[in-house]
Amino acid sequence: MNEPVSAVIARLDEFFAGEKFTDAKAYLYESLHKYLSAGDVLSAISIYNEIMGFERQYGDQVAAVEAADAALTLLDTEDMANSRPAAMIALNAATVYKNAGLDEGASMLYDRAEALFGRYYPAGAKEFAGLFNNRASVYLTPGGYPKAEYYYTRALQILQRYGDVCDTAVTYFNLAGLYARWPGRETEAIPHAMLGVRVLEIPEEQRSPYYYYTCRKCAAAAGELGATEAANTLTERAEAYYAGH
Repeated sequence: MNEPVSAVIARLDEFFAGEKFTDAKAYLYESLHKYLSAGDVLSAISIYNEIMGFERQYGDQVAAVEAADAALTLLDTEDMANSRPAAMIALNAATVYKNAGLDEGASMLYDRAEALFGRYYPAGAKEFAGLFNNRASVYLTPGGYPKAEYYYTRALQILQRYGDVCDTAVTYFNLAGLYARWPGRETEAIPHAMLGVRVLEIPEEQRSPYYYYTCRKCAAAAGELGATEAANTLTERAEAYYAGH
């Protein structure tokens, strides 16, 4: 019997914490093959979901789109296109499409995801924060900025309610990036970036591997905004952790 998906995810987290991305990729595709061979469609869909995220961040955009299409096809095949699992798959597929420059397809998938979230998740559920944060990216073009702000702000409100440190910080940086490109609101960029930095000031014993990954991610965003001191602080924090792992 194949190991449960939860065990696969836990093992992936170990690879990511050690920045062993080649091993993580091999393990993902090996796990996918095992689930498909066993006819375990639900587990295979979950792994396709992980592959989407991995390829989008670290690998090949074509492979990410292929994984998204494969997951969506399996959902259709299993008559699960309008199910609760389909909500998250549609969201992640939309993000993959957006990242690959397939804006029209991304917009349609975000519409689908938002409809499914509204059907299967209670209003204000934490999962909506991911939907809103990602959906905002569709509107990062002149004329779309107010709508991007709307979605980022909704995501921020939900994350603050749940006390999610890492994703709250990322959302502040998302808003900072939006304001940096919004004519007339540029002065709001650095203050929002600093709010993100402030959120990350938590006791060391509360810091997880994902926390340090977030520090590195936010450091890059701070550098792009010209917040050099914040970028250096977050970089040093992350590098000190990774040097010991």
